[in-house]
Amino acid sequence: ELQASRQRLAELAQHLQTSVEQERSAIAREIHDDVGGSLTALNFDLAWIARHAGSEPVRARAQAALETVTHAIEASQRIMHNLRPAILEQGLVAALQWMASRHEKRTGIECRFHTSHESLQLPAGVPLVAYRTAQEALTNVSKHAQATRVRLDLMLAPDALSLEISDNGRGLSSRDLAKARSFGIRGLQERAATVGGWIDLSSSARGTTLILSIPMVAAEADSPPAIEAEAATEHDPSAWGDL
Repeated sequence: ELQASRQRLAELAQHLQTSVEQERSAIAREIHDDVGGSLTALNFDLAWIARHAGSEPVRARAQAALETVTHAIEASQRIMHNLRPAILEQGLVAALQWMASRHEKRTGIECRFHTSHESLQLPAGVPLVAYRTAQEALTNVSKHAQATRVRLDLMLAPDALSLEISDNGRGLSSRDLAKARSFGIRGLQERAATVGGWIDLSSSARGTTLILSIPMVAAEADSPPAIEAEAATEHDPSAWGDL
């Protein structure tokens, strides 16, 4: 009965993870279609007003409004990337390179990415799990680690994929990991389990290392329907062009 209960919990966790990704994708599409369309139309209208305004104060006000709309468009694009990483359509390596560069620019923390392969052919579901794991790990580094350097290493062996994220921050105490409402690591473990993988975490006063390991055979056999499969038939919600 205990084994059956654990199996049901694992299936529920997998279902919840898939549902969350589907909901994120739906919200990203709504932002693109509704918010994005409105902001784009407003951008053109304000540009027209700025060009045809008969007085300098009106032109100045229109230009200020254009800058505000531009910031709103950038914020919407950033939110859509976080909700549904369209960059994954370019491959996991390209997505992690982009994430590392963006994280360094945004936080000022040196972020380096290394990979054993320039391109990877991975089972469905695995790229999204690896991307979300790196995203959560980098978020935790910027919020809690007080680190000045972080490194991402993506390695593919014949039988397994591993993603290691290590930083030189203050580390985690056993009390941090034992917090009753600390769901970050548990959430990563449940997400990894959806493709047959697992999370290893080690920490000391010299920093923290998180390793995602995914057996390729298990991933091929057990992975759920991939969100990327849906994405391949949908328009890219982050592709607004050069506004």
